[in-house]
Amino acid sequence: MEQQTSGASGRELRERLQQCHRESHHLNLLLQELTQDPRCSVCPEGWLWWRSHCYFFSVGVLENRPWNQSAQYCRQHNSSLAVIKDSAEMDFLQGVMRKFPQFPFLWVGLTDGEQEERWLWWDGADVQQYMQLVVEWDADHRDCADLRGGGSLFAADCEAYGPWACKRQS
Repeated sequence: MEQQTSGASGRELRERLQQCHRESHHLNLLLQELTQDPRCSVCPEGWLWWRSHCYFFSVGVLENRPWNQSAQYCRQHNSSLAVIKDSAEMDFLQGVMRKFPQFPFLWVGLTDGEQEERWLWWDGADVQQYMQLVVEWDADHRDCADLRGGGSLFAADCEAYGPWACKRQS
């Protein structure tokens, strides 16, 4: 099985991801139907549930976009680019990224676009309010942050195209 996965084409991997999203959605619906508990909440189709939040990962589902267009997509879906609030959430995001090696990076909701070198999360919190994080490669023309392997945040050109993660309450 491992050899098949490593030799699979990008198209096959995207199809597998889409199938997993569909199966996850159906399992969430089944869980809600079985429990009939009003506190059970189902994430929209194609979104993953984790710790009372729904997450959307664009990789393999939608074309890469610049940071602002990614943020706009999230807003249109009652969410925002992901704000990472603790190490468990960082581990969750990193785990999803490890499953799909086509993640060169992942746009998250962190920018210094309003004031150079003052990195703020989408919710207005300072970059270090939730965790001790540092944005690497900061420069005047790099105002948007992306998440990479090992939990590293890098300053990037907001016009670069890449995948993203949206987050919202479930």
